[in-house]
Amino acid sequence: MRKFFITDIHGDYRGFKMLIEHAEVDFEKDQLVVGGDMISRGKDSGKVMKLIKLLCEQYSNNVQAVIGNHEEMMGWYFQRGNRLWLSHGGHDAVADFKKTFPNEEQRQAHIYWATSLPMYFEDDEFVYTHAGLNPHEPLDAQSRDILWMSEGEFYSLPKESLLTSTVGKPIIHGHTPVERIYFDGVRMNCDMGSNTYYVEEERGLGLINLSEMVYFVYKQTQKKIEKRKILYY
Repeated sequence: MRKFFITDIHGDYRGFKMLIEHAEVDFEKDQLVVGGDMISRGKDSGKVMKLIKLLCEQYSNNVQAVIGNHEEMMGWYFQRGNRLWLSHGGHDAVADFKKTFPNEEQRQAHIYWATSLPMYFEDDEFVYTHAGLNPHEPLDAQSRDILWMSEGEFYSLPKESLLTSTVGKPIIHGHTPVERIYFDGVRMNCDMGSNTYYVEEERGLGLINLSEMVYFVYKQTQKKIEKRKILYY
């Protein structure tokens, strides 16, 4: 079984599909974990959410998803009218939800699914989460603040305390855009800046093959895929 991770898709349906096909991910045999922030900013938030939900249901043993801070903000909006999400790409997402899910019941079912996702997933090798982990809290009782951890905050934590909290498993995450993917033996940030106001020539969406420690980047401005090695430091 190969292990793949993708995070911070932000409504890039085209890029997501192209990467899955390019890497020849076999959902019957391979594992795919989605690290949250499926939605917002991009034009196809509804399509991305619909496809990932379908994959999670059809291949429940091999495809998993965790919640990101954008799904959290979406929940605040639909549950209690908090408009923060709308200023972070929510307007476009709402518009696409209406196109993708003309049936209100279906739309609400997808929103409920996305806002009810777990904050982490673990297998025999890694722990997967959206932004980080708090080593001072049990893994199964993490505060929702971890959905919002900055890279600076997360990477200031001692490696030893993080590995103690995960029983030796490295943490695979996203949330803060990076130009290249590095692994420090404990943490790996896989957010390539999809559909953000990031450095234009480097903005992209990454699919990480953790089994071979390589990743594919869909360059959104150039509409091409590059293969790169994960760097160690």
